[in-house]
Amino acid sequence: MSKPLKHLLMTTLEDAYHPGSWSGIVYSLRLALERKVERVSVFQPDRPKRTPLNVAKRLWYGGDPPRYPLSLTKAALKQTAKEVQREISRLHPDAVLSISSQCVAFVDRPEIPIFTFSDAPWMTWHQAYERWDPLPVNGVEFAAIEAQAARRIDGSCFGSRWACDEAERLYSADGVSLRKKIHMTPLGANWVPTLTNEELLAAIAARERDQIELLYVGKDWERKGGPMAVAVAELLHAAGHKVRLHLVGCRPVLPAEMTGPDGFITVYGTLDRWDAEQNTQLKELFLRSHFLLVPTIAECFGIVFAEAQAYGLPPLSRSVHALPSVVLDGETGFLFDREAPAGAYVEKILALMADRDAYTKMARRGREYFEQTLNWDKTAEEIVRLIAERLGSAEAG
Repeated sequence: MSKPLKHLLMTTLEDAYHPGSWSGIVYSLRLALERKVERVSVFQPDRPKRTPLNVAKRLWYGGDPPRYPLSLTKAALKQTAKEVQREISRLHPDAVLSISSQCVAFVDRPEIPIFTFSDAPWMTWHQAYERWDPLPVNGVEFAAIEAQAARRIDGSCFGSRWACDEAERLYSADGVSLRKKIHMTPLGANWVPTLTNEELLAAIAARERDQIELLYVGKDWERKGGPMAVAVAELLHAAGHKVRLHLVGCRPVLPAEMTGPDGFITVYGTLDRWDAEQNTQLKELFLRSHFLLVPTIAECFGIVFAEAQAYGLPPLSRSVHALPSVVLDGETGFLFDREAPAGAYVEKILALMADRDAYTKMARRGREYFEQTLNWDKTAEEIVRLIAERLGSAEAG
């Protein structure tokens, strides 16, 4: 039994009205929720107040990013909780959706449901990216606070099965599983083609048959597997295949023979989706490329993989962390073992390039998966359903 959700309070430390905030996730989710709920109120708490002790600790530990972020301190979390509770009292919403756990870590249990939404638990995120973003000195303390909050609130929503399993591991305590409070709500593509399905299928059919077009999109060159993408393209080139690797989002230092007039790599740097000319250029790359080649080493979701499938562009990556929930291995793309060599990627690329029917089937299946699962309307619909069920059970109780 469920009860309609009419007024949702969405609280977030990010700017829910800025399309670039947290890779566009909060912005896109807000828009989708507004299409599903009669009224969505957004509240962004103030920046944490600086106490002399916390400022001194931050200076002492230093670091960039800071080794002692003030937003994770108990003082900041309690300040944020008071602001959220004041907003609840002022607006009287039916429920609260907190983007990540920080806004509600210390909120006293009100008489309305509270849910959180994120790609992964905070500690899981840091463990996945620890090589590039070391754990803050107050991180273990915050992870414990988050776990306590998860046991107190009504539900936690995460983007992948891996993240949900991690949440159950981190949040369950005293032999009591939190599985019933943990829900998988895949993230959606933020940037999608405006083409009709017929136009998109025509674009897929029009992709080159005599040259292999590979697209890499990512700012974090090492984490996103940039060197492996280059190795794959280099192996294809050395074997005599016509290949072009397009690098977007970064400007790595590469040998001149790879990027020069006779090379096989084109480096674009950052292409701004909000600039009309650059948006058109990026759209053309997504439409004409055969594969998204981003062999990432660590990934808590990977919005670009959802966007590639929206374009019917099969992704090739490593089977790490969240990706088995984002890319259906063998159906919408291919996921390789972490230690798989470049030759394994080349083998799959050549096999699909030689079998156009199999390639088209995979591209179309990716588009279907985007329509069925990897879009924000589906995400918002599932979140609203979960909250409505909780409202209904609370009323019945």
